[in-house]
Amino acid sequence: MKHYILLTTIAALFFSANTQAQNTGNGAKCWSLQECIDYANEHNLDVKMRRVYIEQQEVNLNTARNRRLPDLSASASQTFSFGRSASGYDNTYQDHNSNTIRWSASTSVPIFSGFRINNEIAAAKLDLQTVAAELERTKEDMEITITSACLQILYYKEMLAIANKQADLSREQLERVKKLHENGRASEAQIYEVEAQIANDNLAVVQAASDLQIATLALTQLLELPTPEGFDLKEPDDHADFMLARKPDMIFETALTTRASIRAEEFRLKSREKSIHLAKGAYYPTLSFGAGYGNNYYKINGAKNTSFSDQIKNNRNEYFGLNLSIPIFNRFATRNSVRSARLNTQLQQLQLENTKKSLYKEIQQAYYNAVTAGEKYRSSEAACRSAEKSFGYMQEKLNNGRATMYEYNDSKTSMTKALFNRTQAKYDFILRKKILEFYERQH
Repeated sequence: MKHYILLTTIAALFFSANTQAQNTGNGAKCWSLQECIDYANEHNLDVKMRRVYIEQQEVNLNTARNRRLPDLSASASQTFSFGRSASGYDNTYQDHNSNTIRWSASTSVPIFSGFRINNEIAAAKLDLQTVAAELERTKEDMEITITSACLQILYYKEMLAIANKQADLSREQLERVKKLHENGRASEAQIYEVEAQIANDNLAVVQAASDLQIATLALTQLLELPTPEGFDLKEPDDHADFMLARKPDMIFETALTTRASIRAEEFRLKSREKSIHLAKGAYYPTLSFGAGYGNNYYKINGAKNTSFSDQIKNNRNEYFGLNLSIPIFNRFATRNSVRSARLNTQLQQLQLENTKKSLYKEIQQAYYNAVTAGEKYRSSEAACRSAEKSFGYMQEKLNNGRATMYEYNDSKTSMTKALFNRTQAKYDFILRKKILEFYERQH
């Protein structure tokens, strides 16, 4: 038994010291909840990926805008011909070797394209707003995740403090029982009983310290920190405000205008509506302006050839003109494209309604979870106060010889359980309340 107590005591001290070294190490930064959220928004990989998606969509928008610009292309070629071929002079076929150099440049400018370019630009802008809203939604989700992880750390820190306090009480009690045993007022069995309780308390310290380390590791991984060593968290202010200012319907009205998930679906719906007009653009004729220039130099080996400068003057070819294209029948491809765009719009309308309903359900659940958690917190505080008073009386009775060790341990166990329940209820309420405040928050 003594060896077991010694091992558990050493393990408890090791975990406790290691945790304190992490939390109060030299030069360690003590992070606040908001600092954790801000750091995650800058360094988390999911957030970084969303920023890349925005850059991709900015490129797509730039591409759509540039469709209004004229294009310009140039080409050049050199051809060697052997044997019987058409003459570059009189277009008769002869046996000779020749060399032909050609070059040209052309441009075209869209004049009217059935409003497709305008609709492409409008759709690309909406798509850019959609991915920007998706970035904000990722940040919002990250905020909830980081908040939960931070509160988990604070919860385990408090649990570790409670476990250490209970272990200290047991060690103090062991000293008292030993003194009573020396005076003949306590049996040796009572000493063993307290020693067993110390071993159990030390085991609880080890478990609480391990849980704290794992929770710290989880948060630092979310923050993309290289190691949890030296990481510490500030205690948040103001826990015990039980006031829930607004009802779910009022919170929902605010959330409809502030939540990024709703904005993203609304932008998607507008983009789908633009896709209908874009598909209808194929019904319209298109008109464009085109111009070009071409020239060539022709040389026959062994013959007297016109000079290069004369051929450049005589062989040039310039053109410009308008090109009108009128769609008449394309196997109903345009009609089906319009139908498909309308169906996609209907699906997006349903998706938007589904997102709104899901948001309302989340707010209702968050509200009633916060109400229930608040009631549990109030009850657990009252139970904890009663358990602490009861344990104080029991401790006094034991010191005066009016209570047994069994009664003392039972009272101590009840107080410990009450402390654990209060801590759990406390951080559960804080988390539920912060989730509700997240929906209530107006940007």
